[in-house]
Amino acid sequence: MLIERLGVSQCEVIFNKLGFIFREQPVEDYGIDAHIETIENDYPSGKLIAVQIKSGLSFFKNSTDKSYIFRGEMKHYNYWLNHSLPVIIVLYNPENETCYWQSVTRETATITGKGWKIEIPKDNILSEANKALIRLANSKSKFQHRYNTLLFAKPWIKDIKEGKRYVLNVEEWINKSSGRGKFMINIVDDNGNKKLILDQSFIGFGTKPYHEVFKKMFPWAKILIDEEFYKDYDFEHDEDDYFSLAERCYLESVNGTFNTENWQFEVSPESPTIEEWKNDQTNIRPYRIGAGEVAFYQLILEVNEVGNAFYTFDNFITRAEMYDNLLR
Repeated sequence: MLIERLGVSQCEVIFNKLGFIFREQPVEDYGIDAHIETIENDYPSGKLIAVQIKSGLSFFKNSTDKSYIFRGEMKHYNYWLNHSLPVIIVLYNPENETCYWQSVTRETATITGKGWKIEIPKDNILSEANKALIRLANSKSKFQHRYNTLLFAKPWIKDIKEGKRYVLNVEEWINKSSGRGKFMINIVDDNGNKKLILDQSFIGFGTKPYHEVFKKMFPWAKILIDEEFYKDYDFEHDEDDYFSLAERCYLESVNGTFNTENWQFEVSPESPTIEEWKNDQTNIRPYRIGAGEVAFYQLILEVNEVGNAFYTFDNFITRAEMYDNLLR
């Protein structure tokens, strides 16, 4: 188990250095250890690759002058070749701390009686594979990329459906035209202990309001302000802070304006008051703005209708027994 964890950790370091987002997959997904996602213009692209990691010297015993030979069971062969993502296999050598990789396709994987094999070239060193991996990630259609964005989030959806609490903390640089922001997701247990599962900075959102950015980054999630957390900050804000916070989100939400002469919000009579608006958890707003530069958010991620529908569909399509060749 120690060697396996070393392999996963080494791969994570390498993929991060190459500029990919690395996300380890649940243990119960027997065929895939991790997903990696490319970043374009400092923004997650939705272009993913599935990664199977094999660690230990035993995987290097069978080799030729140019390749290491990996032999596997047919269940993995069928699973990987029918996967919705491109799949690569990575071999980790703990002796020289080097990772070698190969794309798993019908061209590279060969059936051998009861099993199959794949040759992994000795010069396919993972730390040098940036351009090749980007080409591989770009090989899917726009529909597939969008589907894969949801697939990337499926372990999070599963956790939340099982009762785990996901907290999203965001720092938005409000005076930057790039839309720069830092995103962190923690799983928080009943004792307040946190497990960090995402820590990533992005630019490229432009002037798009962040409540819209959140919807596009997490299309599977119902996003709520952390009500209890916000109460302390709402109580402490003086009038200037209060108006500054509200002005960023409230006016746009109700199509209102702010009159600087009488220091009043001007909204239609049908609109909620600012007090009513801020007491609705679905109205996303920062809990404070630091030095007039950074807006801070603490949000709760729940699963919305899209997330529930995707979770049900993906479980069905990957696990159900069905005749899939009758209507071709």
